[in-house]
Amino acid sequence: MSAEVVAVKTATVIASDKRGRTAIAAIIVGLLMIIMLPIIVLSSILGSAKDVEIDTDAAMQIIEANMSSETKDSLQYLDDVMNAISMEFASRNLDALTIKKAQALYFCVFYDIEKSDSDFITKYADCYEQASDDDGLISLLESTFGVSINKTDYDHLMSTIKNNVIDIKDIPAEKTNLGLVQWAQYAYDNGWGYVYGSHGQVLTESELKSLESVFGGMVSDKEDYIRSHWMGKRVSDCCGLIKGYGWYNATTGKIEYGSNGMKDVTANGMYAAATEKGPMSTMPEIPGLAVWQDGHIGVYIGNGWVIQAANTWDGVIKTKLSYNHWQGWCKVPYINYVEE
Repeated sequence: MSAEVVAVKTATVIASDKRGRTAIAAIIVGLLMIIMLPIIVLSSILGSAKDVEIDTDAAMQIIEANMSSETKDSLQYLDDVMNAISMEFASRNLDALTIKKAQALYFCVFYDIEKSDSDFITKYADCYEQASDDDGLISLLESTFGVSINKTDYDHLMSTIKNNVIDIKDIPAEKTNLGLVQWAQYAYDNGWGYVYGSHGQVLTESELKSLESVFGGMVSDKEDYIRSHWMGKRVSDCCGLIKGYGWYNATTGKIEYGSNGMKDVTANGMYAAATEKGPMSTMPEIPGLAVWQDGHIGVYIGNGWVIQAANTWDGVIKTKLSYNHWQGWCKVPYINYVEE
């Protein structure tokens, strides 16, 4: 049986099994299977499938050939509700990550309840709009809809979604030096780790094996430390911190390899490609410049501070400009520099 058909059948089984939906942690595997397929409606909930090459036209033909009318109706209905949640939440200026969390929780807990309450989506959005934290949200949802939500399962689901979706509020779609500063600050604030060859993706078992197969001992020699400290977190190497920003799609919240004109280069390659650069003695006070030394690069965020993916042991750190022996600065190729 093809992976596409398995994913659809998984979605159908989960959607029709109340016990499967209410046991949030138990359906995470099903969700992760589903998100591999951009043509399946639940792919909007969470995850990144950058390493999965899928011929969507062929996949759709396979799916349609194996899908019953009942299954098609169920998935279409689910798609309609997901879109309705997205529109209602967006109309209230709730951010993209909140929308994805609400969609996932609806799928896990409220599928049957929504069908019996014509005003469900409005009430659902009210709870998210009024709650000040997760505990308050759970309390509002339970009292509004008469459900019981296990906090441990809820936290597990929310953590999974947050790890797979980058949500940087107000980051411009255009790639600029100021957006790069926001990106670097986000990586620092969220404790990104370091794995050679990575560029902001969540470190999974398959991702680790992929990086080891490409970069060999640069990764495998530190595997024990990587597993104990960075598994399940977003990771980046020094140049990957910048490339990840270049490849970030603000609409989907995903890092799309090779996109937006950002080339896959090394730290030295990025510095060599820069057309505006110079020694540190000539460095202007422009947030979003890159600072470079042989084999390493960081992001200058202004006021004498640099954020850099330092090494396997430290991950992404913030240091004074004088901390490293920087040799030069440059305007990062492939992004635009604007005044604040």
